Amino acid sequence: MKKISLIFLMSVLLMAGCFLSNKISNQNLAYVYKSSLSLMHPEFMIYNFSEDSSRLFFKVNTDELLYTKQDDQRFTAIVKVQYMLFNSIDAQAFTDSGSVTVKDSRGDSLSNILMGHFDVKTGMIPYSVLQLKLTDVNRKQYDVFFVKIDKSTRQSRQTFLVHLKGSKQPYFHNYVSSKDSFKIKNRDASITKFFVKYYNRTFKIAPPPFAVENPQGFDYHPDSLFTVDISEDTYLNFTKPGFYHFQIDTGTNREGFTMYRFTDDFPRVALPQELIDPLRYINTRKEFEEFSSNSNKKIVLDKFWMGMGGNQERSRELIRKFYNRVINANIYFSSHIEGWKTDRGLIYIVFGAPNIVYKGDNNESWTYGESGSLLSINFNFERVNNPFTDNDYTLERAPLYETQWYRAVDVWRQGRVYSD
Repeated sequence: MKKISLIFLMSVLLMAGCFLSNKISNQNLAYVYKSSLSLMHPEFMIYNFSEDSSRLFFKVNTDELLYTKQDDQRFTAIVKVQYMLFNSIDAQAFTDSGSVTVKDSRGDSLSNILMGHFDVKTGMIPYSVLQLKLTDVNRKQYDVFFVKIDKSTRQSRQTFLVHLKGSKQPYFHNYVSSKDSFKIKNRDASITKFFVKYYNRTFKIAPPPFAVENPQGFDYHPDSLFTVDISEDTYLNFTKPGFYHFQIDTGTNREGFTMYRFTDDFPRVALPQELIDPLRYINTRKEFEEFSSNSNKKIVLDKFWMGMGGNQERSRELIRKFYNRVINANIYFSSHIEGWKTDRGLIYIVFGAPNIVYKGDNNESWTYGESGSLLSINFNFERVNNPFTDNDYTLERAPLYETQWYRAVDVWRQGRVYSD
C-alpha cells in the first residue's frame, strides 16, 4: 500500500463555501448503491482516538485516478478531500470543515492503493456525520460520500482499531477469513484484555416484502465467552464461522466491536451451495428443495440458469447480473448476517439498485421510478438498535407489494434482468 508519507499536504482550512448546500436527508443518494454512478470508490474508517476527536482513514484505488505530468516531469495524481461535519443527517448547517490533499507519483510504490488520514474535532456529541467531497484534481471531477461517527459509549465500535498481521495500516473491514491473523486495540491504552463473546447462529433469509413477519428476539447469551490478552502483540485467528463481540467489560452495556467470520470468499460467492441459496428469492419452493437435495449442485445450477436464459450467452449474462447483485448486497448491507439475506439485500437483488435513495438518521427510503409518480415503487427501511452493527435495517412490509414482487420475479424467470 502507498503510505501517506509519500507526499502528504494537509491544511485544515475553513472552506469558502459548502459543496452541497441542502440537508443530507434531502439529497438523492442513489449513487451510494450503484457504483457506476461514481468516479471513485474509496473506503473509509472512523477511529475515535479521544473523547472529543476522531480520525478518518481513507483509501483510494489509484487505477481510478488520472495521472498527468507535473512541473517536476513526474506523472502525478492529486486527490483533494474536503469534509464538513454535521451533528446529524437532518442538520441544516455544518459545525466544522477542512481539507486534505494527497499526491502520488507513478513509481513511488508497486501498490495501487493510496491511503491517508486526518483528524476532526468532533466534540462530545454521541452521533454525527462527515460529508466528504473527494476530487480528482487532474480530472476536475468529484464524488461525495458520507460517514457516520458513533461516540455514544466509551466502548462503541469506533473506539477499536484492527491491524492485519504484516500490515502497518489499519484494517478497514469488520470481517476476516480463516487465513487472516489480526490484532485489535482500544483507544484506552490502560486496557490489557478484552472479553469476547462468540455467537454461532443460523439466520433465515428475508421473507418477501408482502409477507407477515413475526421477528423473534435475539438471544444474547453467547455460545462461548473467552478473554484476549492484548498487553503484548497478540494476534488472533478465527477459524470457526460466526461472529465475535469484543468488549472492555461484560456489564449491562452491550456495545463493543464485532468481527465476523463468514465464508473465506466473502463478500464473493463461489461454492455451489452459496450460489444456490440466494436463488430462493426467484425460484419456487419445489425447485429450491430439488436444488438442496441433489448431490450434484453444479448440474442443477447450470440446468436452472440455462432454462431461464434459453441459450448459453443469455444465461451467462443473467448469472453475471444476478450474482453481482448478491456480492454488492454483501458489501453494502452486511450486519450480523450476510448482506444478501437482509431486507435491503432482498430488495436490491430482485429489484436492482434504486433510482432514488433518501437517508435519515435512522431510516432509508428507496424509490424505483420517478419521484411522485404513481407507477413508482417505494420501500422504507428502519434502522434496528443492534449492539453488533449500525447497518441493520428492517423493511416496512405491506400486502400491496405482492403484485409488484411477483411481477419482478416473473421478469427474472422469463430470462430478463429486472430493472437493469
